Amino acid sequence: RLPKIAKKLVSKLDGTVKYLMEMNDGEKIESVFMKYEHGNTVCVSCQAGCRMGCTFCASTLRGRTRNLTASEILGQIAVIGRDTGEKVGGIVMMGIGEPFDNYDNAMKFLRLVSSPDGLNIGLRHISVSTCGVVPGILRLAEEGLPVTLSLSLHSADNERRSRLMPINKKYPIEEVLSACRTYFEKTGRRVSFEYTLIAGENDSAED
Repeated sequence: RLPKIAKKLVSKLDGTVKYLMEMNDGEKIESVFMKYEHGNTVCVSCQAGCRMGCTFCASTLRGRTRNLTASEILGQIAVIGRDTGEKVGGIVMMGIGEPFDNYDNAMKFLRLVSSPDGLNIGLRHISVSTCGVVPGILRLAEEGLPVTLSLSLHSADNERRSRLMPINKKYPIEEVLSACRTYFEKTGRRVSFEYTLIAGENDSAED
């Protein structure tokens, strides 16, 4: 039972396609198809809504409704592949939701999507994004899945980051970076950092 495409927006600039998808119970999530010179990547959601509370993100405005199952995450890629007629070679778990707040389904999805009996997409072509859930980072380091870990950073200052991202009050930058370092040391996989510039908040030379 694949999700249905409720709305589709196509960029005139680069052909990026943004999808509003409806799950079988009526919940709606977003997915994105992106074309690059090196291949096609899909951004998937792992939750309907999000409870992390980042102030700059619309996904969290109504909180988390529910987790998506592994098959619902996988279904987004299947639907986009059918709609575009294009082969998907990369995945970023950077859509709606925090993967480590839906840890078991996220891990099951990674194993399914990379299986030769699944979509056979190499784990090295998959990025898992987190806002800084330290236990999740450390658990992922032990999974033996060679994915890229992406930290949603947005400020290197604890006071400012806590204002932008409430998760930082529980796991301050020092703990998060220590966990990222552990991930790198255990897996040999690079860690990438995401930083959204917000006028007057984190875009100064000092930041």
